[in-house]
Amino acid sequence: MKRNKINILFLFLLGFLFLGASFGTVLASDDDSDGVDDEFEDDHDREVDIEIQEDKIKIESILVAETGKNKLEFEISNESSGLSFKVEFTPNYNPTSNTSQTELEFEVTFREIVEYIDINADGIYNDSVDQEISVLELNDFKAPIYTISNISSDTTLHYIIFTTSDDVFTAHIYFVEEFDIINNTLVTPSETKIDIEIDNYNYLNGSSQLGLYTKLESEVEYKMEDETEDEELGYAEDESSTYTMSDSFIGFFSWKENATIDGVSKNVLVSQIEDDDIEPNEQKIYLNYPRGTNIYHDPKLGIAGLFTSSPTSIPGFGVLAILIASILGISGIIYITKKKRNI
Repeated sequence: MKRNKINILFLFLLGFLFLGASFGTVLASDDDSDGVDDEFEDDHDREVDIEIQEDKIKIESILVAETGKNKLEFEISNESSGLSFKVEFTPNYNPTSNTSQTELEFEVTFREIVEYIDINADGIYNDSVDQEISVLELNDFKAPIYTISNISSDTTLHYIIFTTSDDVFTAHIYFVEEFDIINNTLVTPSETKIDIEIDNYNYLNGSSQLGLYTKLESEVEYKMEDETEDEELGYAEDESSTYTMSDSFIGFFSWKENATIDGVSKNVLVSQIEDDDIEPNEQKIYLNYPRGTNIYHDPKLGIAGLFTSSPTSIPGFGVLAILIASILGISGIIYITKKKRNI
């Protein structure tokens, strides 16, 4: 009789296990297999409009949700000082009135590529120590190429390519209207992915390497951060960033800590933030790449703090874990009971 009761209890909990699994499946789905809950994605979808002008590209990204709208504006321009990305963020955006105010503005510019000999062998360009060999200014670009493709039936991936006239430097720029995986990287709608490609640089020295001079501009000084928001939320790893902020809003420029150099993943070292040489009120960093014929790196640029929870969290998993523990516990009781009866 006792054995029957135990078996019934076991079957009852086993049924709960499958019920819990089914319940979790109902609450969380991932039809596009990007690791992000579909309902969470729907809550953060954005509408992206792109306007291509003669000397710049303007991107407007607005949260689709009826309440809590916000607006992200990107402006990409090829200036004499380099390839520039200006970002403006407007919370509490009202599309029917002019009362909305921009709360955060910042800018990142890829200014030039520096070939140098690393005199102190620290892997980082320091103009007061290392020997500069050559400089390629990033101020002469071909007309940008713009294409679109579908992510889903109602969302779009926007892809822009900027390439220098000599084909040495290319910026592959991606804007998404929903979470999407691009080149093995999960990109969120509140950021842009900027893949940097340096191809066939004309090295003038047989033992030199390259540094990408990157200017940082904001009303508030930038700071370094070892862990990015994408890492904290669990859908990125091995990233670092600089960030600036206004009130509770954070603008960031982040990058993978490794780049692909001639098909091999190698470490990317970044200099400390310093005052800019040309504009002392601004700041600069150098992204430093090991020597190679083809260099491919993966920075991102955007606004942090717009997600209220992790998009990779799966509702129902905690309940499922408890049920599994319960099953294991009951299994132990059954085993002990049988063992006592056999003594």
